[in-house]
Amino acid sequence: MIFMVMKKIKLTESDLYRIIKQVLLEQEEEKRTVTFDSEKFKMLITSSEKIVKHLNNNFDEIIVNGNLNLYETPIQSLPDNLHVGGYLELRETPIQSLPDNLHVVGNLYLNGCKNLKSLGDNIHVEGVIFIYGTPLSKNDELVAKYEKKYTIDRY
Repeated sequence: MIFMVMKKIKLTESDLYRIIKQVLLEQEEEKRTVTFDSEKFKMLITSSEKIVKHLNNNFDEIIVNGNLNLYETPIQSLPDNLHVGGYLELRETPIQSLPDNLHVVGNLYLNGCKNLKSLGDNIHVEGVIFIYGTPLSKNDELVAKYEKKYTIDRY
């Protein structure tokens, strides 16, 4: 016969705070991040739409160093939590929506993206967003909403 002795442990509020803080720090350390240079990322992302799903399933953050030029590529989507260290060029692509938690340090070029109807609610662009030639550019109400948060150029 096996007997287990359970001992009561008395925790103060500060002890509990330290334990929670340690657990959160350990979880933060487990964050899965991958970093690419722009040319390697462009080759990878334009090779197959399955890559976007793979990146979303396996990484919490995708970082692209420098500018990312995807002008006139067949790209239809980008992975969530994408951080571009320069400008992001998506002109004349069939992209339909922007990913969740997109962060662009420079300008975001969307001119001629005929399938793009919205910027989404969860992007961060430090530069100007160019939307000429998109369905979005003709939607005054939506543009007014975005202009409260971003610098928009629609002409």
